Amino acid sequence: MIRNIIFDLGNVIFNFKPEKFLRRYTNDEIYIKDFISKVIRSEIWLKLDRGTISIKKAEEEFIEKFPEDRNFILMFFEEWMKMLTPIQENVKILYELKANGYKLYILSNFIIEAFDYVQNQYSFLTLFDGKIISGNVKVIKPELEIYQMLIKIYNLVPEECIFIDDVLAFLSRARRLNIKTILFTQDTNLRTELRKLKVNI
Repeated sequence: MIRNIIFDLGNVIFNFKPEKFLRRYTNDEIYIKDFISKVIRSEIWLKLDRGTISIKKAEEEFIEKFPEDRNFILMFFEEWMKMLTPIQENVKILYELKANGYKLYILSNFIIEAFDYVQNQYSFLTLFDGKIISGNVKVIKPELEIYQMLIKIYNLVPEECIFIDDVLAFLSRARRLNIKTILFTQDTNLRTELRKLKVNI
């Protein structure tokens, strides 16, 4: 029987669409793709997710590495958390799952300062019974330790859990631990997928 539903945050509970966000500031699609590659897909950003570097330090490192992009980098770091807006249908599902007796957990690669931001902005995060945020624990998905941490700290039985994420590789690791999984994309009907796994929703 499923008792626990584990959620990723980015693009599952909160929108994280840097391409769409950056179009507010430039129409240059090539520049946008290049910027995302240099910044959000970088080793420095991974260090942010892992919590081994502060946002301020990362900003300084990016400016040092890409001085020609200094103004755009400064703008991005001033504004980027504003793109973290709730995916409303999934928030509604959180309330229903909670009302139906399920335990809710977060397992997410997320920057410490960004999690503080969303936690201050959105009260629905209090619905969760527990959370493992990569920036706090210094471990990131798909490293096995972060999954084991969630299971151990909250005394979860893997066979009683479903994990919802937008990255297939992160789900594969969870399945190795006998956790059921749902890949969430923009075409996923989460309610339907949960019902397929016998969740009362």
